[in-house]
Amino acid sequence: MPAASLGHAEQVDDAQPKAVRVMAGILLMVAFVSISLGLLLLYAGRWGVPFFSFTTDRGSTCTNNVTGYTCDQLTLADVEFYGEVDLPDDTVVVEGVYRSTHDFALDAELEVPSPSARAALTKLNEAYGPCRENHPLPLQNGLKALCVMANDDAVTNADDVGSRLFTVGTGVRKDGVRLVTLSIRSR
Repeated sequence: MPAASLGHAEQVDDAQPKAVRVMAGILLMVAFVSISLGLLLLYAGRWGVPFFSFTTDRGSTCTNNVTGYTCDQLTLADVEFYGEVDLPDDTVVVEGVYRSTHDFALDAELEVPSPSARAALTKLNEAYGPCRENHPLPLQNGLKALCVMANDDAVTNADDVGSRLFTVGTGVRKDGVRLVTLSIRSR
């Protein structure tokens, strides 16, 4: 009889290391899956996985969609980059959206404090050309020193065909702050 009970003790002794090996294997699999999922979640936005977000090199937050991406919280650096314009550093982005698919679209509203208002107009004229007369204003009423720069009639002007269409409106409020609205589209 003692031999039978001794055999049972050997089975229990073999079962414990097997349970430890199974638990160690399960923990390793969970760790592998967790690390893989963590890396996927960390880099999915940069890789262009739809519905994941990422931050541009210039600090804007963007979200991928099925056909491209949309940046809803633009920084001044991204407005300058996408708009191909250099604005004074104290310019504030009130609202800005950039959409990129097979085409792109930039819509932004900016405020330039009074001390930099004249410099901002100079930079806008350098980037988008002179102010145009008799063009609809994309701004609110009550502004002075209104200026609209646009090439939205470039389709009819063969000498001025570019890769993008833009309408840029600017004016100065009573407190001296220059308001700027940018609307830029690819062709």
